[in-house]
Amino acid sequence: MLPTLTTLQQRKPYLYSPDWLCPQCNSAPEGLNHLWTCPYILPEINPCLTHRSEVIKFRDSCLSSFLSLKSLDNSFHTGFFALDCWNYEAPSPSCLWLTRGLLPAHLTAFLNQYFPLSVIYKIISPLLNDFQVELYGEIWLCRNVLFHAWEESQGISAASKLRGPSTNSFPNTTPQQHNSSLATVSQDSWISWISSSIIRGGSWISHLDFLRRLTVQPLRISFW
Repeated sequence: MLPTLTTLQQRKPYLYSPDWLCPQCNSAPEGLNHLWTCPYILPEINPCLTHRSEVIKFRDSCLSSFLSLKSLDNSFHTGFFALDCWNYEAPSPSCLWLTRGLLPAHLTAFLNQYFPLSVIYKIISPLLNDFQVELYGEIWLCRNVLFHAWEESQGISAASKLRGPSTNSFPNTTPQQHNSSLATVSQDSWISWISSSIIRGGSWISHLDFLRRLTVQPLRISFW
């Protein structure tokens, strides 16, 4: 399971207050599903729109791949696009399961009317893997850069993560800091703070170089 804030709150409640919400939007708990629906926006960083575009790309890639195998009538197109797993607006529960890398039963059942299961899995598996890689690079890695900056603002250091619970329940932060989030900072202030941190150096920025080496595509973040 990805270490979202809700996961960290369960694992280390002495570091991460159970009252804290998503550091980016400060409007909801940061669970796994929230990663794809977070409304926080910075230049080239919009998790919600990125998720939608990746779902559309995955859907269209699947459709093209199956159509390349044999000619199918319009009922296939209509039925395929009507499947609940492509409903990214809300998004639907089955769309969220698909985002996690799980194939909804109604998707395979629909395709099984036209293709054997062996063909379905052979076509979808690599496309689903590409879908997961894109989400990881475009949403999760970008989120990590912002999250590490937020952790530092809350007084949560790498050393404190290695220590167990102490007599103090939470890091030395004020009540105002407990409720702070990246969403409360203006875009100009945020960019200026990031720029200054890069120039001065700082522990969290080392994660940026590390994450850039991990991602398949360049990490697209506009600092200036």
